Amino acid sequence: MKKRFLTSILVTALAVSMAGCGSNSESSNKQEGSSDSEPYTVTMVLQGTQQPDEERIEEKINEVLEKELNARLDIVVLPWASAGQQLQLMLAGDEKIDCFYTSATNATQYMHSGQIVDMSELIDEYGTNLKDIYGEDILKGNSINGFLYGVPNQIERGSIPSIFMRKDIVEKYNIDISAIKNPEDLEAIFETVKAGEPDMTMLYSINEGDTPASRLFGGDTLSDSNRLGVLMDQENDTTITNYFASDWYKQTTSMLYDWYQKGYISKDAGTNTENWRTVCKAGNLFSLFFAYHPGTPVEFKSSTGYDFEIVSFRDYPIKNCQTYNGIVFSIAQNSENPEKTMEVLDYIYGSSEIMNLLNWGEEGVDYVLEDAENGIINYPEGITTDNVGYSLNLGWELPNQFIGYKWSGSDPKLWEKMEDFNSSAKSSKAVGFYFDDTEYESQIAALANIVKQYSGTLDSGSADPEIYLPEFLDALEAAGINDVIAAKQEQFDQWLAESK
Repeated sequence: MKKRFLTSILVTALAVSMAGCGSNSESSNKQEGSSDSEPYTVTMVLQGTQQPDEERIEEKINEVLEKELNARLDIVVLPWASAGQQLQLMLAGDEKIDCFYTSATNATQYMHSGQIVDMSELIDEYGTNLKDIYGEDILKGNSINGFLYGVPNQIERGSIPSIFMRKDIVEKYNIDISAIKNPEDLEAIFETVKAGEPDMTMLYSINEGDTPASRLFGGDTLSDSNRLGVLMDQENDTTITNYFASDWYKQTTSMLYDWYQKGYISKDAGTNTENWRTVCKAGNLFSLFFAYHPGTPVEFKSSTGYDFEIVSFRDYPIKNCQTYNGIVFSIAQNSENPEKTMEVLDYIYGSSEIMNLLNWGEEGVDYVLEDAENGIINYPEGITTDNVGYSLNLGWELPNQFIGYKWSGSDPKLWEKMEDFNSSAKSSKAVGFYFDDTEYESQIAALANIVKQYSGTLDSGSADPEIYLPEFLDALEAAGINDVIAAKQEQFDQWLAESK
């Protein structure tokens, strides 16, 4: 199946590259009498790096799913750089796709385009584990006019903007990390390291997604990846404003552009699409902005092979609009069997066996238990990040990482500490709010194109905000951003009044 899928996408996608990739109430989800029919294969689409031994892991997963649900799983991992484009092609065409990883912003676009199904009734019938984990209110919160567009992954519930710096470099140059209070304080450090490592990139940057500007932002985007109206002070203010017209955005993009001119940011930042994990692993990157949570130190080490010093720019996490819809799984309209897809997806939320196979591979081959009592694993002797057959290592992207193994070096109580981290988070004024953009689809589409045109270079630091920011703001205003912000504010005010 996978080879036919790849061939089709390669032809259809106009030469874009393609890489195909993947205790509890498990028994309660068995479908009685299903063994009389052929197993249904659920195609799950993820983003990341294709694993060499993916088919071996699929077979291990399917040994479980065939027995329990009369189903199979076909994992398709789209490469980071082109995943969004390829997923759009799959959904718009007739390719086999059942469920996929996405975000609320994209899921609502797919909803308006008729490319995903309403999951409400499916969860009512098959969402046993999901309802146990989240409860009805949180699940139904990912709905617009009763249309449930996606179910949340089990991840950290809060964000702390931070700088991650390679520990070996910090120690080599005797950097005093206690002197770092604000992002501006990094300039002196970059100057020191750059002098000793002239060929090294000081700060990771990219033209969309994990841009320095977006990772530093401490407000609430209101679950809008285009940031068309945000809460700048999410804890204290309920006024939705133009993010791109804010003093913070001008100051931040100016700082980044200054660093770009000084060579601290790569010259290809404005066009770069390479994921930070790949860049870090290559060994020529000193630092990046990212969100801290208790699992990030080990996640970074296992993904890149390096230890990192981490300095956070806030003392506590904040839950915001993206808390339960920033990462979701949706079910495609292309699915030939949404019921079985929902059954399999819900099963994975409750199955540590499937979660470990999806994330870490096969025990004894791709990993071994280093500490069985605490569920901590490591590579077998002779196996490394460079030669392991399967190690997706993207627990946050999968349904429920909290029931899976932890990597060597993790705190034995990591998942408990993650729950404590979530519980300690303060809340944005907008937690639970989602803007219904149904009446503004055409305006938002036009605005999104403008954001794509300008924000990649500005957010990455590769464009001069003195020149391009006024153009950007004029284009946004001409396309109706003020109307969208006003509509968002009106809905938000009404939501606030009804929530009291």
